[in-house]
Amino acid sequence: MPEQHTPQLRLRIFAGPNGSGKSTVIKKIRETEVNNSNLKLDIGIYVNADDIAKSIASGSFTFSAYEVSCEKATLLDFADKSGLLFGNFTREQFEQSFELNKNHLKLLIDRNIDRVAQITARYLRKALLDARKRFSFETVFSHKSNLDIMQEAVKAGYKVYLYFVATESPEINKYRVELRVREGGHNVPSERIEQRYYRALELLYDAAEIAYQAFFFDNSIDNEPFRLVGHFKKSGENKIWDDIPKEEISYWFKKYYLNRISL
Repeated sequence: MPEQHTPQLRLRIFAGPNGSGKSTVIKKIRETEVNNSNLKLDIGIYVNADDIAKSIASGSFTFSAYEVSCEKATLLDFADKSGLLFGNFTREQFEQSFELNKNHLKLLIDRNIDRVAQITARYLRKALLDARKRFSFETVFSHKSNLDIMQEAVKAGYKVYLYFVATESPEINKYRVELRVREGGHNVPSERIEQRYYRALELLYDAAEIAYQAFFFDNSIDNEPFRLVGHFKKSGENKIWDDIPKEEISYWFKKYYLNRISL
């Protein structure tokens, strides 16, 4: 009997504050050819709360599209433990917001769509990890739960790849979200954008320390390509860094990552 090869488990995380331009980076990464072949990079099953919200709104969302099964009681129990039920959005509110039948989720209260999508995305991340699937997800990375799933993935034998996208100022992010709203996109309050901007950067160092590979992109300048300002790959306990000129390294990357290495 020939020896069977087990594919390496991989988790790819596309992280960065609202308005940083994660979608642009993700599109480019997905188009990357592997080892100069015609094969595109396999990012696995892709989880994005915004995409889930659109799918729910259109009435087409199903867990089957993510190769996962889910019953309503399971999703409710997960929500209870997730920390995502707070304020006026209680378990009862969540339970009344949707029905779930044969893996198809139907929204019942339109105003709760973002909360339902957020919890659903978080559930999918956990379910895919438990099922040992290759997957990736997009996140504003403003909560420590992102570190938790990275650590869980490493313990489960995954190689974790971090793609972190940021700008030099939250004002850039606010402006881009304003433009997105004018074009029909979803809004995020400016104070929340700023809070998430700094929370994400504060979590950057810990996230990178967990990752097998980490890519750091600056996307500050509109109508210009994003720039790689840092990249490492671990070899044992060591990090092998790309050689990037000092003048091309962004201030936010120096402050929130490189300066912490020097401490």
